[in-house]
Amino acid sequence: MAELVQGQPTQPQNQIDEAKRQKLLELVRGRALARPTDLADDEVMVWPSLVVVEAVCAAVFLLILTFLSIFVNAPLLARANPNQTPNPSKAPWYFLNMQELLLHMDPGLAGVIVPSVTLVLLAAIPYVDRSPLGVGILGTSAKGRKIIGFTTVFTIVVIVALIVLDEVRGRGTVFGIGSYLADKGAPRELTEIVLPTLVMLGGIATLMILVHVIFKPTRREMIIALFTGFYVGYWILTIFGTSFRGVGQDLTWPWDLPLTHH
Repeated sequence: MAELVQGQPTQPQNQIDEAKRQKLLELVRGRALARPTDLADDEVMVWPSLVVVEAVCAAVFLLILTFLSIFVNAPLLARANPNQTPNPSKAPWYFLNMQELLLHMDPGLAGVIVPSVTLVLLAAIPYVDRSPLGVGILGTSAKGRKIIGFTTVFTIVVIVALIVLDEVRGRGTVFGIGSYLADKGAPRELTEIVLPTLVMLGGIATLMILVHVIFKPTRREMIIALFTGFYVGYWILTIFGTSFRGVGQDLTWPWDLPLTHH
């Protein structure tokens, strides 16, 4: 018989404990915090969706490379002669951008300072832009894609104009200004380091001002503009060093270059 407390029957202690235990063991549907659930429709499996595409691309590339190696002869030269340096003597293609810079400024600035500063700035991007929104999307937004197009055109026009003007006015003299200052007794550091640095910084500042005035960008979009300028500038300098520099590193049309330098 259950005992009466203030006129009400009481339950045995074991029944009370069992009721508490059942409440504590009740299962509740939860939500995964590690990944959003609203992207499930956009996800694909690595196998076969990704691996098959990569395998097909690798097979096609291998076939194209095989056919090229069979039907196209590589323009190989004779055995290297340490007593005869070829003219022009060019670096591997991935260093030709720096070799192009060497023609217009101090070797230490072009070969050490500019690449080092560029790498440091590229490594600093994740610390400056920490927003996860839009990561992995080209341009992040429609405005970002417009900024990419504008920056591409701006960079191509400016770099090509600077190279041609410097070649016409006197290579490595910053449009002849360096020669004029050198004739007046200016130190080499001013003509070959300070002036080229001011030209590079002026181009970057002009790009940032134009992008800010025209597009009113966010921090992410401004970084997109700067990175696009670096990327396009890298390839423009590489193309000039590869296809537009002939004997004596003079500007030459690609079809006038020797076969070994096409």
